[in-house]
Amino acid sequence: MNPGETNNAATGSWISSARLERTGAGILAAALVGLLLAGCAQRPVAPPPPDRDAPDAEAPAPRPLPDADEPRDEPAPSSGEQAPPPPRTAADASGPAVLALLGRADEQAAAGELDLAAATVERALNVEPRNPFLYQRLAALRLAQDQPGQTEALARKSNSLAGDNPYVQARNWELIAQSRRMRGDNVGADAASARAEYYRGRTSR
Repeated sequence: MNPGETNNAATGSWISSARLERTGAGILAAALVGLLLAGCAQRPVAPPPPDRDAPDAEAPAPRPLPDADEPRDEPAPSSGEQAPPPPRTAADASGPAVLALLGRADEQAAAGELDLAAATVERALNVEPRNPFLYQRLAALRLAQDQPGQTEALARKSNSLAGDNPYVQARNWELIAQSRRMRGDNVGADAASARAEYYRGRTSR
């Protein structure tokens, strides 16, 4: 073989080796790309972040707080318990000092000393200012003194303190009816008399 042929053979061998190396590199690159694509295809897609402003549909609704002003069920009173009867007279609702003053006022009124009797009842009121029987007694004295305006005012004050006591209410409405007739108010007197009759009916039950 001459030198020219030797050089041609060497050159062809180098070219073939270079082609093989390029082919192998291409195959390796193609394999790496395929692996990367397969990995991307198998990776799960992450869900989007939750909306914090959106309400949670599965969360239970909060329990409302009890209203302080809401009425609550109170235990019913026992069927055997009964309210005490209301006082019928001043003796049922007054202390010893007041009863002594009322006794003195009765003596003064019987002697015709109405002013002294009224002053004595006022002294009793200083001892027990919320005693409805004392205002009632003073109203009766003012009626005897021909003071119908004071009579009705004192009788109404007695009613406001007596509550639903029919014994006090009946007598007070009688005094109011008499004071209205004294002023010539017959219509008002009839209305007051009807109220007195109503309360008297309750006292007989």
